Amino acid sequence: MKRLLPIIVIVLLAGVIVSCSEKKKRNDIITRKYEKPAPQGPIRTDDYKDSKPFKWLDRDYMCTVERLADDSLPMVKDETGQLFVDNRVKVVISRSDGSVFFDRTFTKATFNSYIDDDFRQTGILEGFVFDKVEADEVRFACSVCRPQSDEFIPLILAVNRTGGIAITRDSRLDSE
Repeated sequence: MKRLLPIIVIVLLAGVIVSCSEKKKRNDIITRKYEKPAPQGPIRTDDYKDSKPFKWLDRDYMCTVERLADDSLPMVKDETGQLFVDNRVKVVISRSDGSVFFDRTFTKATFNSYIDDDFRQTGILEGFVFDKVEADEVRFACSVCRPQSDEFIPLILAVNRTGGIAITRDSRLDSE
């Protein structure tokens, strides 16, 4: 046993010395290389159609708004090179007897004087909905936006009693 005790002490001391020694630190960082996704074919906005009855100037009317992606319009490109198809919006306001009071098709070009060059190049006509009747006007909320983002220019399109239109930028806050 006297011979075994020094061997056990030596083995324990060697274990303590080895476990207390400092390990080499490595500065290697292992990650996956990010690969930018390749652009897909042109992306189209879903078609949209909505009809709403309303009362205006003591008469009943029906408003139909229809948005369609239109391949004949110039496509827009985002910062990744992805192409998007622009939209065409048709607005029809009919009287209760079925006769048509207003029938017009709008594109982003309709709003060119109300948007900046950046949105002319990178925006599409996306939002277009019946908003309300106010005095002798039927109002629509419209927007030219950057595809797949929250950036947009809000617009108001008003149709008057003679079928004329007026467009303005919407400066009201949603909370009003």
